[in-house]
Amino acid sequence: MTENPTADSPFGSAVPHDPFQAAKASAMKAAEELRAAAAQKVTEFRSAAETRAQQFRTTAEQRATDIRDRAEEIADQTLNQARVRYDDLRAEAEKFAREKPLQALLTAFGIGFVVGAILRR
Repeated sequence: MTENPTADSPFGSAVPHDPFQAAKASAMKAAEELRAAAAQKVTEFRSAAETRAQQFRTTAEQRATDIRDRAEEIADQTLNQARVRYDDLRAEAEKFAREKPLQALLTAFGIGFVVGAILRR
């Protein structure tokens, strides 16, 4: 055998072997694979983030709709209760005015006088 093992390699390679070039090529290949893997992970993370953001958006829209519907329902109930209470008070005032017209007239005059005095100041 000779001292140059590359020249007499069993595979018949006549090109001399440079360990620095081989290491550099290996490092470049590993860097390229790492870059490709990182790009793929970025794409996966971006897709997952977009999906999660869409889920949050959908959930928020649904909750906002639920809250709006509930607020409308409460407002309708409150308005109906106020109408019923107004009708009851009006009916009671009419009944009082029919039963005791002079007292109702004097009460209205007294309230008007007090309100007028307050507004004059």
